[in-house]
Amino acid sequence: MVQCILHKSWHLNGKSVMKKAVMAMIMGATLLTLSSCGQAKNSDNAQTNVLSSTAESGDSTAEPGSRTGEVQKTQNDSIIGSAGSDLTELDHLTGEYELESSYRFLADSSNIENIEKYEYEGEYNSYDVNEPALEIKKNDDETYQIQIDLFRLWGFYDDAGKITEEGLEFATTGPGGNEMNGVIKLEADIAVVTIFGQEWLDFAGLSEYRFYKTSDVPNIDGFPANQQESSMQNAADTDSEAAADELLDAFIDGLADAVDSEDSASTFSVSDLNLDSEEWDTYSIGEKVDLDNDGENELIINGPYGGIYLDARDDKVYEFAAEEGTACILSYTYYNGAVWIMYSNRSSAGFEFYHMEKFEGADNLTAEMNFGEEFDPDNAEAGIKYTLNGAEISCDEYTELCSKIFAAEVNTN
Repeated sequence: MVQCILHKSWHLNGKSVMKKAVMAMIMGATLLTLSSCGQAKNSDNAQTNVLSSTAESGDSTAEPGSRTGEVQKTQNDSIIGSAGSDLTELDHLTGEYELESSYRFLADSSNIENIEKYEYEGEYNSYDVNEPALEIKKNDDETYQIQIDLFRLWGFYDDAGKITEEGLEFATTGPGGNEMNGVIKLEADIAVVTIFGQEWLDFAGLSEYRFYKTSDVPNIDGFPANQQESSMQNAADTDSEAAADELLDAFIDGLADAVDSEDSASTFSVSDLNLDSEEWDTYSIGEKVDLDNDGENELIINGPYGGIYLDARDDKVYEFAAEEGTACILSYTYYNGAVWIMYSNRSSAGFEFYHMEKFEGADNLTAEMNFGEEFDPDNAEAGIKYTLNGAEISCDEYTELCSKIFAAEVNTN
């Protein structure tokens, strides 16, 4: 019935009648709301009056200014005034509801912030060894106790951290005894640890490390087993390193021979090397560096095509790595937090090939990597081919890889 009336009114009164119909629908929605608030008693009468008024205005053909038109205008004004009063009441109720919702949201946000602060606490494993390597424990004074174990590289124990806008910031003591700073940020269940400063970068070759969370409960007491055991282990490592240094010094002084890497029954002494010569193939005593990531230094003998690297273990000196001419020029580099031995082949034009080895102890090869570039003069249209471990990669990928490796490379010619 209402639909028929509205259809008829559209032809008779145009926009004016449409406005009245819309107001009638608004009043209907208003009455439903008031009914839910306990005011259903008067709703039937009010709805009847509205429909009656709309029907009368739909049947009327009165022109503006006539008495019928004035009556119609008065009825419309009454309807609009009534609807406006009810809508004002609804606006008031809506405002109160929004205020309450805002209060609840702020309370929830505060709770979320507190939860986020506690998310740092827990135990995290290293991707390299799949064992616990990061422990974070919240103290009563809102600071954090942090312990980090970088496998065969360095350990940070009992460092104090504090939440800032940057993340969980901490101060620690570096390998040189100097204070270093770092920050831990969370990416879901991954803790990203960044250690700042050129001193650390020179030592490790890497400043960012990632650990994945395995437990919300840290195991500070068992990481390491306790501080006393850690100190005892450090003392044992120090004694072992001192013994290795003594053996290497004995080789330098001519008191010990080195075992040839190709033939364990063959040895050579420092006097067999061409030292103190001005010839191109002369050798010289270089520095001691931990080249096999075992916490003990190896001895570098600088020389042609990269020289020789010597390791001391089991009360003997061994040839650990050696050059092999232009096809295998020896050097070492820092990559992904470890020292890698590198052999470079640039023996022909349009061809470069590199082989890298990572050790955890001179007799324990743990990883290898091959990469290079090659230009085929018989197929110039193909351009330069770049490879990594046998798979072809893009020029951009190859350039990024080389920039990391060669920036930390140390030549030992």
